[in-house]
Amino acid sequence: MMLVRDALCRHIIPLRSADAAREVLAVMDSCGYDLLPVTNPETGRFAGMVSREAAAEHSPDGPVMPTLSVEQTITTVPDQPVFEVARLMERHDITLLPVVDAEGKYVGLVERSLLHDRIIRLLNLTEYGSLLTIHFEKHDFMLSKPVQIIESEGGLIMGLTVTIPDNEISCYKVIVKLNLPEPVRVVAALKRHGYVVDLHSSDSQQDRRFEERADELMHYLNL
Repeated sequence: MMLVRDALCRHIIPLRSADAAREVLAVMDSCGYDLLPVTNPETGRFAGMVSREAAAEHSPDGPVMPTLSVEQTITTVPDQPVFEVARLMERHDITLLPVVDAEGKYVGLVERSLLHDRIIRLLNLTEYGSLLTIHFEKHDFMLSKPVQIIESEGGLIMGLTVTIPDNEISCYKVIVKLNLPEPVRVVAALKRHGYVVDLHSSDSQQDRRFEERADELMHYLNL
């Protein structure tokens, strides 16, 4: 399982509580973000987040205090699974998420675009192969049997995602990434056992779609 500590953003350096407004604005111009973390340089503790708007209102040489305090800022911990953090960032529409340890010390940042890229790579969605969607009724959701069928036909599962039922979808949908470019035998075997299966394009255009549209993928995975 990939954790937050494995997906930290390394190219954005946190601001210090004594940084002048002009320095804060320069960093924001450089990294392209309008809200950045602030740390206490003496203790290393996370102090909150400062906005471009707040920095612009200060005198250029005056220190800028955090616009959002620690209590007002959504944070995460280094040992949090990346899927949980992706869900948190999507729910609150956060592009940068501070990571703080149990003692309140700043550990780093999670950048949403980088996190999406890590998840895509974790699921092997950029590897060429084929995509199957297997439909399960709510009362009959069990992965062990279709996995056994796939493997018995020579298929190797390289990634798997589950869309749970909601108001629009009445059944579970399991998308399986296989190593086989033409999984005809796998599809036929699954259908013989009564499964409803959709076979998607196995060309590179379909694979690139998952890599290039990370935001759509996160929504598609119900994160």
